[in-house]
Amino acid sequence: MTRKTKFDIKSSLMILVFCLAWASAFATAKYGLQFWPPFWFLATRFLLTALFFLALCALFGRLAKLSRKRFAGLVVLGLLNNVGYLGFAWYSLSVDGIPSGLVATIISANPVLVTLAQFTLVAASFSQRKLFGVVLGFAGVAYILQSRVSVEGVPLYIIGLLCVALLSFSAATILFSRLNGKTDFWLSLSVQNMAGAAALYIPALLFEDVPKVWFEPQFVMSMFYLVVVIGLSFVLWFKLIETKGMAEASSLHFIMPPLGLFYGWLAFDESIPLGDYMGLVPIILGIYLVTHSRNAA
Repeated sequence: MTRKTKFDIKSSLMILVFCLAWASAFATAKYGLQFWPPFWFLATRFLLTALFFLALCALFGRLAKLSRKRFAGLVVLGLLNNVGYLGFAWYSLSVDGIPSGLVATIISANPVLVTLAQFTLVAASFSQRKLFGVVLGFAGVAYILQSRVSVEGVPLYIIGLLCVALLSFSAATILFSRLNGKTDFWLSLSVQNMAGAAALYIPALLFEDVPKVWFEPQFVMSMFYLVVVIGLSFVLWFKLIETKGMAEASSLHFIMPPLGLFYGWLAFDESIPLGDYMGLVPIILGIYLVTHSRNAA
């Protein structure tokens, strides 16, 4: 007997908000990097985000004592998410001529690595339909990536840094699934962001000048958006992993390339080759197959 996975209205709305917010982070980050160097900007963003979630925990009575083991796990998760993933991604965004859509495109390969890891490391069973959906989504991402690289002439070392960011993001997704349910989301994000801030202030102080712009309205707006809106989108991301599983939640990252390209066009007038639109077909179909696969009852 089989059953078909269904998304209720709440889940569908959560997915929509997450995708729109998450994809916009790359364009917003690139905008903010016009004012501050990458490590200073990212470390300060993490510090403010950590304080934001800590304040929410205090306000709503969600503070709790953490064991050393659990605290260490959250620190590692924060280093993977905020240093390995976002640190390399933001540095790539700070390099002249690197389209924000390209960063979103490479990171969107996360579901492929997560699905392969889940399949090989934990012996999870996947239907042929779901596996085919992952392959289709990856094909669409690869097609768009190939088009962007050939058009923009992105240096190979940037591709390498973004691949490291991708690996860190995938490792963080898997680690979170193991820590899931052991710590409040808000408290978890506070610890993770504090770990990221502490780590990134080191290269900021060593290799970058202290920023001169602090209260420029446009800069403040971009920082506020990244701290509050994108910070809360991480709550949605972890909630989706909890409710939908790693493979299904990660498959949503296949839609980030077209959204990232759209935001890049909207904010920076970055060109979108006509051929990129062809990659939407396998991406959308792949997401549908992964999230609506039939499972044994």
